[in-house]
Amino acid sequence: MKFTIRKIIVLLVIVLMFTAIMAGCGGEKKEEGKAPTFLRIGTASMGGNFFPLGSAIAQLINEKIDGVNASAQATGGSAENCNFLQQGELELALVQSATLRDAYMGEGPFEGRAIKNIKGITAIYFNQFHVLVRKDSGIESVADLKGKKIAVGPMGGGIEVNTNKLLAAYGITPQDYTPVYGTRAEATEYLKTGRVDCHIYGTGLGSSQITELMLTGNIKIIPLEPDKIEEISKDNPEFGKSRIPAGTYPNQDKDIPTIAGSSLLVAREDLPEDMVYTITKAIFENIEYLQSFHQYFKQTVPEDALVGMATPLHPGAEKYLKEIGAIK
Repeated sequence: MKFTIRKIIVLLVIVLMFTAIMAGCGGEKKEEGKAPTFLRIGTASMGGNFFPLGSAIAQLINEKIDGVNASAQATGGSAENCNFLQQGELELALVQSATLRDAYMGEGPFEGRAIKNIKGITAIYFNQFHVLVRKDSGIESVADLKGKKIAVGPMGGGIEVNTNKLLAAYGITPQDYTPVYGTRAEATEYLKTGRVDCHIYGTGLGSSQITELMLTGNIKIIPLEPDKIEEISKDNPEFGKSRIPAGTYPNQDKDIPTIAGSSLLVAREDLPEDMVYTITKAIFENIEYLQSFHQYFKQTVPEDALVGMATPLHPGAEKYLKEIGAIK
């Protein structure tokens, strides 16, 4: 009986030792394996274009890149995204070119605090400036916006930055008009109801929100004068001459001269080169997949990747774009 008990004890000790060894080996393998990486993509309010674009990029990353989990984060927009990247609260973000230039150069709302840890990946789409006004406002030119109420999007967002850059060419300062803050959906509603006189929105052609406004018959898009377009483009290289072709929107039968910037995908510079390379490659090799989520991805092409890029490329993005011959 004692012998049997002794054998049982010995066997138990051997089993426990073996279990411990196997657990240790398992733990070692777990440490050696690559832990999932979580990427937060800064967008803007859910009523604008950035959120669905960021969501599409997140979905692409989740489906095409193993071991990486991404999610789109609703934010206050471009300026806030730059701040969040600097603070380590985001890994990727969508940012308007004008805001990115200000952040990188330490100008405008970023005066004295240049943000240098943002690196570019690619331009996603181009943003024609739509100067939307109520027909009953008497506004025929941007010069008439002095003293008016203007919807400028979320506080700290790129819409307000772009609005002030455009108005500056006409000698209008932020003190010369009344800013009305809110989401993109609220800006649209405010213009419909007459709470504001104008909303200046840099966005891609055929925007559903602008189509909705133009369908009312009470809203029009006013043109920019040729000399002002030249002046703005010279002072702000992140913008260029553009137009809104006739028929882009309901009740719009003439071409509308304007300027355009770009919406850019950027990254925090401390993201690993191989990770950003893989993300960049996934984007350009799956454009049709992205287009199934949003038509603006039709403008995402390697040849235009640097349009409006006011910060150096991330080494991972640069490596891929050089590899395919899009840049030298």
